[in-house]
Amino acid sequence: IEYVALVQQGDKTIQARKDILKEQHELLLARMSEMQKTLDILNHKIEVYEKAVLKKEKQIVQAEEVMAGD
Repeated sequence: IEYVALVQQGDKTIQARKDILKEQHELLLARMSEMQKTLDILNHKIEVYEKAVLKKEKQIVQAEEVMAGD
């Protein structure tokens, strides 16, 4: 809203509009950084669970092999 009002005021507000855009740019970069951190944590947790599932599957296969050998 502030930006649109400045646009309507003409060229005398160019610097103020640029400042608003720079501020929004910085805010977006900060949000993206936080989102990347969250994504990294989620990826790590997914990897931990996938490893746990693979480990459990391996144990089941080994148990089945032992039972089949009896």
